[in-house]
Amino acid sequence: MTQPKTITVYCGSRPGKRKEYAQFAAEFGSRLGKEGYAMLFGGGRLGLMGITADAALAAGATVTGIIPEVFVDKEQAHTGVSQLEVVKDMNVRKKKLIQLGDAFVILPGGFGTLEEFADTADWIHIYQQSNRPVIVANICGLYDPLKTLIRTYMEEGFMDRDEWSNLHFCTTSDQIFSILRESLTDGDVK
Repeated sequence: MTQPKTITVYCGSRPGKRKEYAQFAAEFGSRLGKEGYAMLFGGGRLGLMGITADAALAAGATVTGIIPEVFVDKEQAHTGVSQLEVVKDMNVRKKKLIQLGDAFVILPGGFGTLEEFADTADWIHIYQQSNRPVIVANICGLYDPLKTLIRTYMEEGFMDRDEWSNLHFCTTSDQIFSILRESLTDGDVK
């Protein structure tokens, strides 16, 4: 039996103003479990992080959180996950989230989520790991400005479109899971 592929999920520690964000996080987390993926995330219990993790757990997924000591001290750790690893700081957390993920899904969030997206996309690009998809869940158009910025980088010659074929913007979970299945299948169908 093969190990389930691990999806690193980045998202906000707040739920956001629109109910669609929380609804999508719950649907996505549930589907992760139902489709046999493992979830790796920042280890928080608040906001979209907690919603996604709880839904994945309820659907049978193994959910691993990697959380810096500072958030444990603030009592923000999700102690109900399958495994919770406490690390020294944000840099260690980000490195582990990148190294251990087979694919990356960015749900709605703020600066922290944006930073994790940029670090992950750049790491994968630098180390030529284009077989690992980076998928932005563009719910309610939240990431339209990011998509425009990336397009501008390409038009202005700071990014080569051909080198970023693993970067995807999606608006539905069907689109996300289609990319995951296509990218992560090792010759066998999930």
